Amino acid sequence: MSDHESKFQSCGKGSTAVEEKHQSQRRRYRWLSFASWVPAALVAMALVMLQAMPARAQASPTPTQTPIANPCPDNMFGQKLFRVPEITTKDGKMRGTMVLSDEEEWMAFRVPVSFPKTNSRSQCFHQYVRTFREYPTVSPARGTTPAGTYSLPRPGPTLRARVGDLVQLTFINQIDAGDFINSIDRGEIGACDETSAGYPGDPLKGGDTFPDCFHGSSTGNIHFHGTHTNPGSTGDNVFIEVRPSVRVNKKPVVTPEGVEKSFNEFFALCEAKLNSSVFRSNLLKEWPKTWSDLPKSWTDEQKWLLNLYDTQMETNYGGRGRKLWPVDEAQLKEGAWPQYYVGAYPYCFRLPEYVEKSWPPPKPSTMQMGGAGTAEMQTGTDPLAQSEGDRVLMMGQAPGTHWYHAHKHGSTAINVANGMTGAFIIEGQYDDDLNAWYGTDWTRSAAVLVINQLGVSPNLMRGGNAQIDKGPDFSVNGQLKPKISMRPNEVQMWRIVNTSGRAGAFFAGPPKGFHWRQLAQDGVQFVDANYQSHVDNSFLLAAGNRADLLVQAPAAPCRNPDDCNVTAQNEVDPSDFFGNKAAQKITLLSISVSGTPVDPTSKQAKFILKAPSFPPFLWDIQSADVKGTKKIVFASGSPGGMPAPAMHTIDGKKFDGEVGEVVLLNTVEEWKVMNSTIGISHPFHIHINPFQVVEVFNPNAKVTDPKTGTSLPEYVFDPNAVKNKDVQCLLDPRGDPDDWKPCGPAPVNTNGIWWDVFPIPSGIQATDANGQPITRLNPKTQKQEQINVPGYFKMRSRFVDYSGFFVIHCHILAHEDRGMMTIVEVAPVRTPYSHH
Repeated sequence: MSDHESKFQSCGKGSTAVEEKHQSQRRRYRWLSFASWVPAALVAMALVMLQAMPARAQASPTPTQTPIANPCPDNMFGQKLFRVPEITTKDGKMRGTMVLSDEEEWMAFRVPVSFPKTNSRSQCFHQYVRTFREYPTVSPARGTTPAGTYSLPRPGPTLRARVGDLVQLTFINQIDAGDFINSIDRGEIGACDETSAGYPGDPLKGGDTFPDCFHGSSTGNIHFHGTHTNPGSTGDNVFIEVRPSVRVNKKPVVTPEGVEKSFNEFFALCEAKLNSSVFRSNLLKEWPKTWSDLPKSWTDEQKWLLNLYDTQMETNYGGRGRKLWPVDEAQLKEGAWPQYYVGAYPYCFRLPEYVEKSWPPPKPSTMQMGGAGTAEMQTGTDPLAQSEGDRVLMMGQAPGTHWYHAHKHGSTAINVANGMTGAFIIEGQYDDDLNAWYGTDWTRSAAVLVINQLGVSPNLMRGGNAQIDKGPDFSVNGQLKPKISMRPNEVQMWRIVNTSGRAGAFFAGPPKGFHWRQLAQDGVQFVDANYQSHVDNSFLLAAGNRADLLVQAPAAPCRNPDDCNVTAQNEVDPSDFFGNKAAQKITLLSISVSGTPVDPTSKQAKFILKAPSFPPFLWDIQSADVKGTKKIVFASGSPGGMPAPAMHTIDGKKFDGEVGEVVLLNTVEEWKVMNSTIGISHPFHIHINPFQVVEVFNPNAKVTDPKTGTSLPEYVFDPNAVKNKDVQCLLDPRGDPDDWKPCGPAPVNTNGIWWDVFPIPSGIQATDANGQPITRLNPKTQKQEQINVPGYFKMRSRFVDYSGFFVIHCHILAHEDRGMMTIVEVAPVRTPYSHH
């Protein structure tokens, strides 16, 4: 958490003393000024010490009810939608440089902090935040204010590639650790961030403990949301941790220019190994495989920098310091990819193109091994059984609206809230079909709307009444309530990404006089039946979800400006729509309808008649395809019922770096993903492979009584509570939990929608007709406890093409940072050994 947020604490009381304290702390980290004759090794060692200074408590904001003392710059609100700069593809490669840095930006804070309303006010303070920026920066962050040089918030650059392309990104970490007290080294001593609000709390009373706590927020990496690609080495590898560059005279030593030669060498070799136009039969080739595939000049430099870092950690902390290079060295000896880096990292992977006209692709032969059928290899698909050139691509990259964000465990929440997110547009036949209807490169003009809840610290670090109920207000491309221009009758395409780390955005429907049709969900296009049925629909974008919309303007400008507002409601659970503090409709953006009307008979004024061509690898997964099942339980609750921060677990465990789920490569599984938490619909997210939802059980669901028009609970647990048996379902709370499921026949997966994030319905505590708890004996405690009926959904996924390790987690990122994550291993083979 930034010390600069202490300005928020002092609003209305003056900030001079706070700023002086802040400048003193910054000087503490900037005392080093080197003469040109100082040897480079000594400089580097001293700079490592600079980043490893002892930790100290940080300030935390406190609530305020004072009048607005710090108004926001005029250009933060109601301005024309900012088009985020792009890193684009050329000659089959999306090549660019991404810099993780920090800058002072104007950040808006709602007053009062809780319960967002349409008339909520905002005050602004300039805060140091971590940012993703393209290099070289093609435009300012969104300009400056007349009063100073502070930037306005914006997401990272939009990445734009095409299915089949290579992604080649140079990732540079140039965060100045001096701007964020204790942000770099506390993880190395096994410690969490601390605040004066009491975080992380007493571990004996349920407080957070390392590594499942907020820490390490100056360490960086990138998760490419929605990519079907290699989860290891230089692919979508979220286990990579890149520490900030060391600095000389306030300047980072590791620079884009400094790594350019070695990275160009690496990218050229990576292209030769992975270029699908050359190795058309080798689409699943994975490279690099070992660290030795990287340029030796760069790996030697990394080893040197890491050892310098470790030396100073030993000096500062003695035996408490957790050295990084020994971890990398041990991983290398095991043939694994090393985890830790300083200042820079190269990403290189392919977005695989499925070229078959049908699915499944030609099936390879199957070979049995071992005893009693305990082992199985698929010739042609198992990388250990055949050469990579013989493997068959089972799926491809779905074209559509995807995104990326920082994914260092322990700092995802604060980094995403700072704005370390961005859209990743992957083009393909989907775009070609739309452009054939609307005009050349029409999809390139689509509005890219990156929604976020910007802030500088997670709720738990703020403490007490300073916590933000339902999260900060939604921004779009860093702006509050921006404007989109449309001509009368015009149809536009909007690509909407909810990159928020907490709340979902619920869209009740289009503004008055407008119409929309949803084209895609989570970057995967709809089949035509779904496209035809999703007209003027309401939809929820949970944290991490995306939606593509075709939006049609009315024939004339709006008479009432409010008629042109697109509204959204903050939601973490459907219960947020009920009660005294029900989520209100807040203006997300407005539409200005003006100019020469579009000819209403032209295609540019009409929705495309039929959805774009649907890829065969996305056909529905049927029950006969399923080869394995699992049950996974997400839960939040205070340990032992004590008044302490909630623990967030999967299958009763916090994240510990161990594998939680194992799946055999190139198989289909059905998972029952359960949620025993009351009042929170945890958004489930899985990396690498999208999934289809085939059943949903929401025990809190409501139905309308057709006789009285009143709302009734759909599920009841006492026969005396049934009001209308035609619409209500009676469940036996003391019966078999497997019978707690939707009433009626099991659904058939037809025209299924693909997701990579889906909110798990929250659980309910069973009550009788009088509202009294229904209990049963807990055999462990020998006490009567109220029965908790979890919500769930069932999903099916094809775990194909890529073996390795990735994660599943809750996309309320403060939950993920604090333990609600586990590792999935996709194993290339079963064991060949008999057990009898």
